[in-house]
Amino acid sequence: MNQSNWGYVFRELREAKNFSLSKAAGDYQGSTNYITSKVQVSRFERGISDITLTKISGLLENIGVSFEEYLYHIRSYEQPREISLVEHLGRFQELNQLDKIEEQHLILANDYQKTKQRKFYWLALEFKAYLALKNFKDYEIKAEEINAVSDYLFSVLEWGESEIFLFGEFIPFLSEKQVFDYAKEVVNRTEFYRQFPQHKQQVVLMIRDCALYFIDKTMKEEANELLKDYKNLIASPIVDVYNRKEYKFVEGKYLLMVGKKQEAQQIFEFLAQMYELLDYPETAEMIRKIVTNK
Repeated sequence: MNQSNWGYVFRELREAKNFSLSKAAGDYQGSTNYITSKVQVSRFERGISDITLTKISGLLENIGVSFEEYLYHIRSYEQPREISLVEHLGRFQELNQLDKIEEQHLILANDYQKTKQRKFYWLALEFKAYLALKNFKDYEIKAEEINAVSDYLFSVLEWGESEIFLFGEFIPFLSEKQVFDYAKEVVNRTEFYRQFPQHKQQVVLMIRDCALYFIDKTMKEEANELLKDYKNLIASPIVDVYNRKEYKFVEGKYLLMVGKKQEAQQIFEFLAQMYELLDYPETAEMIRKIVTNK
């Protein structure tokens, strides 16, 4: 992470919580939580000078922000272009524009060669992973690339959206144990991710994909556990048709896997009727075929 952004992010958090420089620094008459001078905090916020991690931790405590939340905001501050590129990848995938995905992969690979910035390496691998998954031309993911992604994900203390997207694209290439362990680690941090709605939604979609991964591999224990996690993640009194619909689809697939065909058929028929009402007859037909093809 670029430490020159740390001060800017701290200022945004401080101002959002309506703390003055003096209050954040503990630099006022009668203070019992003095960390450093308000002048030093101002210089830190403007990127003029650095301060120690110990002092940053104290400043965060003064404004009521945990260090993990601070790191999350720093990562989000640094990732706008990365997120935009990932969104492009999603659109290209929906439209099956493999030539566009290859074009962007080559641009990112070239950016990495010129700058040696690892963020371009990870982004290039995300695009490449999809090309390899679709058997496009001669693209393939090598063992050293899988190891590099695994080591990187393990080393990052707080996953941002970029790490979640990278993991999502590499699910087909990681070991079953890695997929399950990473998924559970993220689920165990639900309370943290609930603070950031856009991040929580990426976590929900990731757990959905992991549950489907284990269903396709007929790994009942792992699939069942992640299905429960998935259900808990979307539990909310707020109407959320998209996530509920997606969950029912995964639940239907799970029921088919464990031999409960009649229960699965009821779920898929309900989903098919819903799609018909929404004028998506082709999707409805595809869903009905899931049961008949089993």
